[in-house]
Amino acid sequence: MQPTKIKEFVPQDRVEDKDRLLPAFLKIWNAPENLNYLSVTLVPFSQELVRTWLEHHKDKGGRYFCALDNRDEITGILVFKMSPLDGCEIYGVGVDPKCKGKGIGRQRVEHAVCTAASHGCRALDALVFADNAKMLRLLIAQGFVPVDMVHYKRADGADAVMLKKYFKDTG
Repeated sequence: MQPTKIKEFVPQDRVEDKDRLLPAFLKIWNAPENLNYLSVTLVPFSQELVRTWLEHHKDKGGRYFCALDNRDEITGILVFKMSPLDGCEIYGVGVDPKCKGKGIGRQRVEHAVCTAASHGCRALDALVFADNAKMLRLLIAQGFVPVDMVHYKRADGADAVMLKKYFKDTG
């Protein structure tokens, strides 16, 4: 598998990033095979809601790292949050359904781990619905451990697993 190019999009600062990221985000997040794993409500994300997120992401500690194919098209998105109070979190990982099985999700998670570690985070959090077996396996393979369970997190009653990857203290 050939690594995909990673680019950070900063839609709050660059209108061209927002113009590219908005349709890709809606396509990936609202894809039927992704929506159950990315939406607590199971309701598709509206353009207005996503536009608001993109316009204010830096204020909330959010960062968007995208996988780009050889045509520079967005094939995967990692939403990463970093807060001085809450620490680092993988807030969402989405892959274009046509590109699944190529390691794009794994590369996004690896990028989140490297980003968190390089910013001095002591741990990286991720909340995953319990029925998302592929993401749970991926995170556990990357050294994440389950630390908590949130019952009835999704509108259909699905539980969610909180996982955490701890970084060794290098101090």
